[in-house]
Amino acid sequence: MLGRKTKKQKILDEALEHKDFERKRIEEILKSLGKYTPALHPLIEVYLDACEVYHIKYLEWKDTGFKSTKQHTNKNGARNEIKHPLAQQVEVWSEKKSKLLNQLGLDMKGKELEFVGPLGSKLEKKKKEVKTDEPETNNRLVQFRNKRGGNS
Repeated sequence: MLGRKTKKQKILDEALEHKDFERKRIEEILKSLGKYTPALHPLIEVYLDACEVYHIKYLEWKDTGFKSTKQHTNKNGARNEIKHPLAQQVEVWSEKKSKLLNQLGLDMKGKELEFVGPLGSKLEKKKKEVKTDEPETNNRLVQFRNKRGGNS
């Protein structure tokens, strides 16, 4: 029996597609950096689960029109504006994803990441060409040795 998919089922399907895409992307980045190892699989799985939950909450929040607040009625019947629960969840899961990316070494603190991608190889080649033409005067050890007067 084939029927129409509910909005919730469409969101879940899209989140699973995104999770598969993210798995391939993360593994490709780690391999290109030479950091990929099977020991990272549990951490990658936790990251992918966080991505899935984030994506679901994000799409649900998107369906509400990205409302930042929601009307809430307390026990006494007073109505107050509160931060939208889905907005809070998106924020929480976004932070969790960031922390897990940090643990995988894939945040912007990793200087190697600036060269990941199709344009990165061109930038890396240019940087290597510049480095080969210049002596290593910016190296602290070389500077220290030069001050001491020895090259050993």
